[in-house]
Amino acid sequence: MIFRRTLVSELANTAGAVFTVIFSIVLTIGLVRILGMAAGGRIDSGTVMEMVVYEALINMAPLLGASLFIATLITLTRSWLDSEMVVWFSSAGISLTAWIQPVLRFSIPIILLITVLSLFISPWAKGQSEMNREVYAQRDDVDRLSPGRFIELSGGRQVLFIEEISDNGETVKNVFLTQTNLEDEMVVVAESGRVIVNEAGDRYVVLENGRRYEAKTGSAEFKVTDFETYGLRLDVKPDSAMQMRDVDTQPLPMLFAQKNNKEAQAELVWRLSWPIATLNLLMIAIPLSYTNPRAGRSINVIIALLLFVLYLNGISVGEALVVSGDLSMISALVLLNLVFTILAVLLFLRRTVWQRWLPASLSWHNLFNRGAR
Repeated sequence: MIFRRTLVSELANTAGAVFTVIFSIVLTIGLVRILGMAAGGRIDSGTVMEMVVYEALINMAPLLGASLFIATLITLTRSWLDSEMVVWFSSAGISLTAWIQPVLRFSIPIILLITVLSLFISPWAKGQSEMNREVYAQRDDVDRLSPGRFIELSGGRQVLFIEEISDNGETVKNVFLTQTNLEDEMVVVAESGRVIVNEAGDRYVVLENGRRYEAKTGSAEFKVTDFETYGLRLDVKPDSAMQMRDVDTQPLPMLFAQKNNKEAQAELVWRLSWPIATLNLLMIAIPLSYTNPRAGRSINVIIALLLFVLYLNGISVGEALVVSGDLSMISALVLLNLVFTILAVLLFLRRTVWQRWLPASLSWHNLFNRGAR
């Protein structure tokens, strides 16, 4: 029918525009955050664009769901404001439920994409992002050294400063190193230094021609030792195997296999909820789009925003209840999504069958007149 082709075409244009705006905002915020991490030395500056792509994939499923919801609401609200709905209802003899098929026809491929993103691609992207951070954190710290910078080693217990690095990057000059433990503190200064790796793979910084100052924590007395060669072990093993233990980065079969792991079951609630949530929000958007042309559309947009935020918080609450053991994965999925499915059915009944939410006999006006009698 004509209205179906028209609706699908307008939905595509509106959804594309809405997604472009939302995605640009989220991408810009993510880019600024990642650049800040690179400037702070928490990630490799050479992987900034790669991290931006991973960040986009992580947020893609919620962004697509929100874009579909907003696009459907905007498109149908415009039809109400321009009185097109009245024309379709009166001349074509169709009801509001006739809009379900064209909306789903346009949305089903995107919902399938959201499903793939939520279940597989987004967790993989998050795992790759975490992998990049851990690999960079466990790299040889000398690779990240630059003249005039203080570098923290061993979780902040050691601080290394160098004044000059050789062209080949293997030796350094004018080294300053401090080490703080629970019982003692140490400061080492040396003219030069280098990093070596023993047969076991342990890394040592070997300082040459320097002086060591050592004192007990909280004591004013200290010991001075001159040395020609001084080796200090770095508690950094960049070649250690990376193991992603976070459930939000694990593949789907691994999560289903962990039936007794509450965190894994909660993660399944998050991943499985987004395709269902998108479908529910689309069904809610159709009757929610009703607008009196004389009243404007601000109320509908506000209600839609509140519903999306409520749904998002509901998924988070469902996750928390599963982790605490108050609900099972199935119960959390059914209860959360069933509430919004029932809301969509009630909104359709309100716009197609019921003329008002309450029967006329129970309206405030009739109850007041009955009481006056």
